[in-house]
Amino acid sequence: HHHHHPHPYTHTHTHTYTHAHAHTSMRTVFVWLLAYPTACGAIGKAMTSAYEANFRTADGKLFYSPISPSAHQAQHLCRRSVIDSSARLAALIATVYGDIGSKVTGATAIAEMSPTQMPAVTARCFLDLRIIQRFDVEVLEDAAVRGRMVFGLFGVDAPAGVSRYMDFITGKIGQFREIGDGPSYRSSSFEQLQPGVIVEGGRITGLDQTQFAGTLEYEYRSRLVPLRPVLEVNGIRHERRGLLTRKTFNAGPEFAVTLGPAPSLDGMWEVIGQLEEGGELLDLIETLPYITGRSLEEPGSVADQVFKVQRSLFTSVSKSIGDTRAKDRTGQLLRRVEITNCGVLTL
Repeated sequence: HHHHHPHPYTHTHTHTYTHAHAHTSMRTVFVWLLAYPTACGAIGKAMTSAYEANFRTADGKLFYSPISPSAHQAQHLCRRSVIDSSARLAALIATVYGDIGSKVTGATAIAEMSPTQMPAVTARCFLDLRIIQRFDVEVLEDAAVRGRMVFGLFGVDAPAGVSRYMDFITGKIGQFREIGDGPSYRSSSFEQLQPGVIVEGGRITGLDQTQFAGTLEYEYRSRLVPLRPVLEVNGIRHERRGLLTRKTFNAGPEFAVTLGPAPSLDGMWEVIGQLEEGGELLDLIETLPYITGRSLEEPGSVADQVFKVQRSLFTSVSKSIGDTRAKDRTGQLLRRVEITNCGVLTL
């Protein structure tokens, strides 16, 4: 096309123009790609905020919380991570819950406790684990590691948190208090890993949340289990590996063990104990494969950006239509870490 041109000048001119044009369109595409994640992010945010009234249940499902405005307000604030310290959380509980709040450890106690001060261990319990490391065996037991974790519990600093934890160790809870065949960690597992931060577990098979008389209650073997949120904070910081901790405001059995200093949990989680034996099991859990939730693309590359956008968009759309697949599985362990038995030990 070009070399039929009689004038060399026109030829070069056309050539230059084509290059410039291609460059401009490439730039447009590139700018658009850069703007795309931002735009989708904004859409995602708008969609998510439309569902601001939704709260997650223990198993990640979403529900509309029909609880009273004051508790709603507290959960809402808690969820928005507005509270960034135990002191402010204590103050919030005091204002929202009145007299219950005054029983909660206040800001003074938090300020006084020095980081080196070791909390008193008032009770001890164990969790027996079976960790299945591989699936390429005929009998899973052949690939299983068994061991025991022993925890010392801080009953002075976390009386309510420890009491709730012990309920699930013994299974003596609510209507099951007499016989002790209630929901217990015996039918539980460790499921989530946040590398370097925590390993989470404690969700009990068969203990589900259900709508009853307009409020959300826990149910186990078709009986209601009266679990109320444990509203307690203390001044123990998440400053080392092996601390047993639970989410403040949580009513359920879920708990976590720290894998290192985790200051991000201070204020939102309450330390209730420490790992005394079975550190090698914690080491092993930490090496298990898990869902990273990251793309395999080069971080920051356009492909990586597109992956992130698609994931956030899929999650927010699914959430809005109540699709169960919306649960973000990042951190989910890809090997089974079962709790096969649990119980109380003498001090």
